[in-house]
Amino acid sequence: GAAASSGDCGGLFSTAVAKGVAVCTYSDSGRAHECAGRGRERRAMLVCRVIAGRVKKRVGLDELMDASVRSEFDSVKGDDGELVVFDSRAVLPCFLLIYKL
Repeated sequence: GAAASSGDCGGLFSTAVAKGVAVCTYSDSGRAHECAGRGRERRAMLVCRVIAGRVKKRVGLDELMDASVRSEFDSVKGDDGELVVFDSRAVLPCFLLIYKL
């Protein structure tokens, strides 16, 4: 979601960004699967609702490290359906899917 408070579904993972942790979500399960770990037999995907808040369209990776972006925006949206959320409380789990490859 690129609006003030919209919902996204997809996979997610946490990553260290600047002086904190961010949650990376994807708008579709295919992209989330591509970016998931390298599990051989089974994988798990957490389907969530995401409150995007104030969204900045990402131009480069440097923006994720910029403290001023974190202070002005709640999340950063990439071109590939990726949404990096700076507050983990904005990610609301709905379902856990466990699947075999």
